[in-house]
Amino acid sequence: MLQTTRRKLKKWSIRLFWFVAAVLVAWVNYNRFYHNNFANYEKAVDYGRVREDKEVIRPVIAAVFYQNEQTKSKTLSGYLSRWKANNLKNPKILIVPKIVTGGNLMEILKLYHDIKQSTTFKSVMFIGNPDAHKHLLEHNFGAKVYSPKFSDKDIFPEQDIDEFLRQKGNLVVFGADFYGDDKDNFLIDEAVYLAQKYAYKVRVFDEVDTQLAQALEDNYASWFENGNEVNELQRQKKNLQEYLNHYGRDILQYFTMNLELADGNDAIWPDKTPETYRLFDRGTVYIRFFGNGNKEVFSRAKIGKNKGIIVAIVELARKAVAKKIQPITAYKIYLLTELEKIEKDINSPLINYLETDDGVYVQYKGRSALMAADERPDEETALMAAIRGRAKIPEDVAATQMEFYRFKTVEMENEN
Repeated sequence: MLQTTRRKLKKWSIRLFWFVAAVLVAWVNYNRFYHNNFANYEKAVDYGRVREDKEVIRPVIAAVFYQNEQTKSKTLSGYLSRWKANNLKNPKILIVPKIVTGGNLMEILKLYHDIKQSTTFKSVMFIGNPDAHKHLLEHNFGAKVYSPKFSDKDIFPEQDIDEFLRQKGNLVVFGADFYGDDKDNFLIDEAVYLAQKYAYKVRVFDEVDTQLAQALEDNYASWFENGNEVNELQRQKKNLQEYLNHYGRDILQYFTMNLELADGNDAIWPDKTPETYRLFDRGTVYIRFFGNGNKEVFSRAKIGKNKGIIVAIVELARKAVAKKIQPITAYKIYLLTELEKIEKDINSPLINYLETDDGVYVQYKGRSALMAADERPDEETALMAAIRGRAKIPEDVAATQMEFYRFKTVEMENEN
């Protein structure tokens, strides 16, 4: 072959290679853009930290201003910071939720019950709409309840309230919400002004709601964890459970549609819309498939692929269809927290580093395997044998040469 011919063949071979590579890249990107299955920046394990819609907490709050030693507080926050859990002696002003609902009725009744244990009233003036509270006030305090009439255009009856407060045995009740509108804020300001004028002390009902009201931007769950330390994997597991609560039904829908689709057909993908956007949050998925007699026939995980949850779900469903050698009667879908490396002491058994709900993942020279918490043995010898068998790690490889990780899961399962 002439040298010039060889050069031409080499030149066109290189051109053909780059042409094929360009076509392949274009085809891959076309499919990705066509299905719009790029993973989100958000991670599913952070669901709840990255909020779709900011939740508005509506605590039940009531304030009781009572006559006692003087205070120089001029704002509600000043009063709130000085409240004491002592018994009420001489209540003069209350601020209660303006509307009685099933969610706050018991709190309001408890408040009225606590007050009537220590004092009695001749008359009660209600500022606001008295319809919801009049019966409750009359029933609990046995006093006459009336409300001055005023509208947005009328002058606020401050003088009438002032005169009423000076009379012994009278109580003024403001119906207003601490998280309400401008009218609520106006009524609260008036109540605080009158309390400051007469040097009343304040008690907020009750302590937890007071703290919540002063920290509306906080993580409210922390108030109810009773001081128990929550580690990172537990936090991620809780977030994943919230993620499944919101999107578990959609995940199962696309999983079953693709599982029932015959091999060779194109996968069914959700369009990325505001309603389905969070299905593409990044995450790790592990699925086990069971056949007759509840025998596991196939399992696969998407680890370290940085894929969206729904992308991994669809791909694993299609993989199961391609590999299916017998009917699938049930399956379990696991969403995994991030992997946490176990710094294992050479003489300590691996089982000592695992909590009851911990799965385990092992790596050794390109070989890897994982077991969820509900499939791993609870005895050290059986656990290590199962790990070696699943990862195909020879018996002569010491445990010190392996890398171990733990993780937690939330599961979806289907028995049909």
